[in-house]
Amino acid sequence: MKRIFAYIFLVFGAVAANADNWVRDAEPAILEVHYTRTEVTDTTKRETNYFNEETMLRIGNGMSLYCSVPRLYRDSLMFNNPALYFQMEAASFDKDPREHDRTSLERSGRYGSFIYKNYPEGKVTETAYFEMEDWRYDEDWEKPVWDISDESKDIIGYQCFKATTDFRGRRWTAWFAPEIPIQDGPWKLCGLPGLILEAEDNHSEYRFVSNGLKQKGLAEVGFLCYREKHGVSNVTRDKFFNNWWKYANSNFGAKMSSMFGKGSNPTASEKKVPQRDKEETNYPHDL
Repeated sequence: MKRIFAYIFLVFGAVAANADNWVRDAEPAILEVHYTRTEVTDTTKRETNYFNEETMLRIGNGMSLYCSVPRLYRDSLMFNNPALYFQMEAASFDKDPREHDRTSLERSGRYGSFIYKNYPEGKVTETAYFEMEDWRYDEDWEKPVWDISDESKDIIGYQCFKATTDFRGRRWTAWFAPEIPIQDGPWKLCGLPGLILEAEDNHSEYRFVSNGLKQKGLAEVGFLCYREKHGVSNVTRDKFFNNWWKYANSNFGAKMSSMFGKGSNPTASEKKVPQRDKEETNYPHDL
C-alpha cells in the first residue's frame, strides 16, 4: 500500500509539472517554502479533531502562491487526466479504513484554498472548492502591522525572531528569518523583514511550521486556472467566507469534517453550534 501511495504522488508530480496550459501569467519561482499546516476542525474537541497537511509557499519576483501540496497534485491530475485520477482513487481503497484514510486521493488535499498574493497587482486572490462549487474573490492586499521583539529561536537552521500582530480577527505570533530577506509567509501573513517560518494564532486553531526550503527545479508560479474549465463563482470576500462558514458548520459540513479529520461524527447538539472558523474571522456570519 505504501508503494501505491508513493506512485500516486510520482504521477501527480509528473502531471503538475506538465500542466503549462493551466497556469496563467506565469513567472519563474525563486523559492519554495514547505510548511506543516495544522487546523482544528472542532473547537470543542481540540485534542482529537484536527488535521495536519503539507503546504507550500511558491514565491516569484512579482507574486506568490500558497496552497496544499497534495491538493495541487490531486487537482492537476483530476483536471488533466480524470480517467487516471478515478482509477488511482479506486486502487487506493483498502479493507482497513485507516489505510484508506492514508492513501485515498479524496482524503489527501484536505486544505482546499489557493491564495495568491499580489495577483492581480496590489490584490490578494483566494480560490477554494466547497459546497460542490468553485469559488473566487479578489481583495485589496492588506498587510499585517507587526510588533517585533528581541526573542529568538532556531527554525530549520535559521535564527528567527518573534513578532506579533492583530490581523483579520485573530492574534498571531510569527517567527521570521532576517537571513532570508523575503517579506512573505504562509497564508496571508507577510510584511516582516524576513521570511516567516512559523506562525500560530492565539487560540492554537491554526499553526504553520516550516519543514524545508527548495530553490532548484521549481515549477513556475502563476494563477492556476484549470478550475475555470467548469466555471467559478466570483463573489465578494464577505460572501465567500459567509458561504464557507455556513457550509462548514452545517450538518453536512460537520459530517465531512469528521470524515476527513481524526475525530468521530459530531452529535446532533454539537452540529447546531458553530465550531469552526477560518484563519480570519472578521466577516459577516449572518448574510
